Amino acid sequence: MASTDAVDYTYLTLPPDRSFRSCIGLVVAGLAARAKIGVAGLEEAIELLENQHTLDRPTRYRFYLKEDSLIAEVEERKPATVRGGIGANDESGWRTVVEMVS
Repeated sequence: MASTDAVDYTYLTLPPDRSFRSCIGLVVAGLAARAKIGVAGLEEAIELLENQHTLDRPTRYRFYLKEDSLIAEVEERKPATVRGGIGANDESGWRTVVEMVS
């Protein structure tokens, strides 16, 4: 039986410019406040996410609230050459980087 629980994601795409990293902290702090999660560990969570920001291409993040927690994920792109396909588009997936629990 399929789950009827829909997930509302908040997406953030940052250009490959170091000056945009502070945007991550604003999004995480806002979502943590919305979920009523305490600030313990907030700085560490933001630092982990900032370290995922790449300077060679845009970095995509997605966030969602699940019960009493905030989950932050980063998009991982796998080049077509890794998959062995010539002319294929890059494939992507999401990797959980941070889970903050109240």
